[in-house]
Amino acid sequence: MAHDHHDHHHGDSAREYFTEQLLTIFVVGLFGFAAVRMYQTGMLEHVLAPQFQLPVLLGGAGVLFIVAVRAVSVWREAGELQAHAHTHGHDHHHHHEHGPDCDHTHDHDHDHGHAHHAHGHDHDHADHGHSHDLAWVFTRMLILFFPVALFLVGVPNQGFSQDYINKLLGNDKAVDVEVGTVSREGGAVMSFNDLREAAYDESKREALQGKVGIIEGMFRPIAQNQFTLYKLKMTCCASDSVPLKIRIVTPTAISFDDGDWVQVKGEVRFVPVPNSSQYLPVIVVADVTDVKKVPAKNKYE
Repeated sequence: MAHDHHDHHHGDSAREYFTEQLLTIFVVGLFGFAAVRMYQTGMLEHVLAPQFQLPVLLGGAGVLFIVAVRAVSVWREAGELQAHAHTHGHDHHHHHEHGPDCDHTHDHDHDHGHAHHAHGHDHDHADHGHSHDLAWVFTRMLILFFPVALFLVGVPNQGFSQDYINKLLGNDKAVDVEVGTVSREGGAVMSFNDLREAAYDESKREALQGKVGIIEGMFRPIAQNQFTLYKLKMTCCASDSVPLKIRIVTPTAISFDDGDWVQVKGEVRFVPVPNSSQYLPVIVVADVTDVKKVPAKNKYE
């Protein structure tokens, strides 16, 4: 006698099995949905470097596909179990008469009952090695649901606090820069990485020295006519973020709030750091009108 998988699912056992399957499908599906939505809404920018954000999207989409396949499988399994139960129940209640010489009518239920035991198919749930304790199932699902719940309430909704960023930035001191004549002609958009790499590469320094650049970042005051413009760089995730800083020198005092986003246009210079072989990238502004507040953008380079 072939032993059908559905023979495992009788009564409470079947209800526990399908309850566990449905809860698993629901919670895992939410994980996939959260991954896709975090990518779409830009929430991943607060926690992951750009090169890892697309894999999260693809992983979330893959999870949703697997969940859909599993949902169809469970739905079909439930239908097969219902059909099996209907046919089995009909057979068990069919009576057979044993002819005129037989003085009794034999209920076929008895035959089926001992036939099952004769083949060793005792339906004690413990014999199948399963444990569908619903209390444990619900506890496990609640634990798995916790990170999804954070997403549903909007976390992460921002990056580091300004106080934490200030600790990363450290205490910058004003530098002596011979301003002289400052060019305002032209202006190419530059990145923090460009200027940072040039500070350690002589050929790149020579290529950028004296060029007029335009760059945007967050404001942090140092002195009346100097401030730090910065963004953050993630190698992998937010916890390994480091600040990318450019020193800005203005002809007169300028004031913005700490953390404001500003755009700067000025001449690029590289100033030797005292008692060091390193260079500090500096942008010297010809006129304060070349420094203006702009809408906030992604703080990560």
